[in-house]
Amino acid sequence: MRRMGLVWTLAIVAAISAADVARGTERADGQRGQNTPAPAEVTESGQDTFRAYCASCHGTSGRGDGPTAPALRQKPANLTTIARRRGGRFPREEMTDFILGRGRRVGAHGDRDMPVWGPLFKELNPFDSKVDVRVTRLLDYLESLQVK
Repeated sequence: MRRMGLVWTLAIVAAISAADVARGTERADGQRGQNTPAPAEVTESGQDTFRAYCASCHGTSGRGDGPTAPALRQKPANLTTIARRRGGRFPREEMTDFILGRGRRVGAHGDRDMPVWGPLFKELNPFDSKVDVRVTRLLDYLESLQVK
């Protein structure tokens, strides 16, 4: 297995293992099934989500120094300087799209180092509103890490 593929796989397995989210189900027509459990609430904070999904590469401080960073072919971004690199403004919409993988082409052979978390978040809880809450909380946390 390619080195990058192994790192990616390990990061995703670690993230899934760290997540403690119950799954709800919904019928194709959007209605809840008769014996369908209620959708699980998103209980983790943005910091908890960051630690579970991002810290292995970006480090607990968000500076790109996580334990898997040395194995990556491209150093993970320093997430504490996002706003500084964007003229002092934290670009929430751009970051949402980046996390969810919207509007970007992803190579078929793994040429993208950062996993697209949107499908995994949706798999953890298929209700779009729960994915939105998880991403919003994660962005709130990332914004709080910004250095002036």
